[in-house]
Amino acid sequence: MDYFNEYIPIPKIFWSVETDKAFEKCSICDCNILENETNYVIEKAFNKGEVIFEYAMCLDCQKKLYNELSDTSKKLISHYFDEHVDLNKRQSELLNDVNLDYEKWMSNCIIKGDRINKSEEYQIYGYFIDNDMILNGFPYALCGAVADDITNLLSSKTLGILNDFSDKVFGLDLPKGLLVI
Repeated sequence: MDYFNEYIPIPKIFWSVETDKAFEKCSICDCNILENETNYVIEKAFNKGEVIFEYAMCLDCQKKLYNELSDTSKKLISHYFDEHVDLNKRQSELLNDVNLDYEKWMSNCIIKGDRINKSEEYQIYGYFIDNDMILNGFPYALCGAVADDITNLLSSKTLGILNDFSDKVFGLDLPKGLLVI
């Protein structure tokens, strides 16, 4: 278990739009994510301010999904992020500049720098343990252009795996430009 000093209660923006409360279960394995020091991520995608999809995933399920991706796709995604953002530097700067104001952590796309409130499509990501959001490089936002860039890097195997995931969790194929990471 990792211990963090920079954490806040789960902000409402990361609550489920369906239940209007915090996610309680992993969208894959159905484990209770609000107890037993469970580490998990939440992703929400927006189009014109409306939630297109959302999910919570425990780290065990996230690791399994990640390990299914092609090695080529994993390398290209890693290179893309390494080339565009230093998450450790970002975390340090944000903790110094805005401290625990999570909205400022997500106000701009971490890759393109675009204001999220000006983007038609964007996705937000957060890292959580039980009832707390951890500020450790997360939370962050990606604009639609970044999702397009990343989608274009992915192998057909990886795209198939991500489509299978979205079909299982959401019951639909993801539209082009929306990416589950």
